[in-house]
Amino acid sequence: MSDSAADEALQPAPGEVTRLLAAARDGDATASGRLFELVYADLRQLAARHVRGARGAGPSPTSLVHEAFLRIARREELPYADRTHFFAVASRAMRQIVIDEARSRSAGKRGGGRAAVALDEVAVAAPAAATPVEELLAIHDALSVLEAEAPRLAEVVEWHFFGGLTFGEIAEARGVSERTVLRDWRAARALLHERLEEGG
Repeated sequence: MSDSAADEALQPAPGEVTRLLAAARDGDATASGRLFELVYADLRQLAARHVRGARGAGPSPTSLVHEAFLRIARREELPYADRTHFFAVASRAMRQIVIDEARSRSAGKRGGGRAAVALDEVAVAAPAAATPVEELLAIHDALSVLEAEAPRLAEVVEWHFFGGLTFGEIAEARGVSERTVLRDWRAARALLHERLEEGG
């Protein structure tokens, strides 16, 4: 599937997902199951992006969808404002699952140093470009540092690079201009470059 098709799949759909999120939050026992059915296809597309980025080091898209959904639906509260927020949180859960498995598999294989990461090429393209596991782990580590230093910038990377959301969708979810999101994206990429060079 093309990146444009993935982006289209993640476009906010008015009404139903947000309504089901609210119903589940209010204690509707059937809402969670109906929500899973409604978003399954889109979650699977999102999972496929993460799995391709790990080059076979992660779970299958199907198992990743199920594990991620269990993680985010298991919370006592569902603090998801709308469909865009829900998919952003789902993407983060998927990334953590893939990273945990990639770390486990590569723990005994790492020699000295890290692989060099061309973030300009990697980050401008989607992670569907089959990022090597070492690069994926390096980006994750750099992003963790960025999250501590500049959470807003890290969120743009999370939503766009990993979650596949467009800059317009991120701007709408945040209530800011697309120009502001693009500025954050450029700043985040520059800071990640610094972190990756320091860790290289």
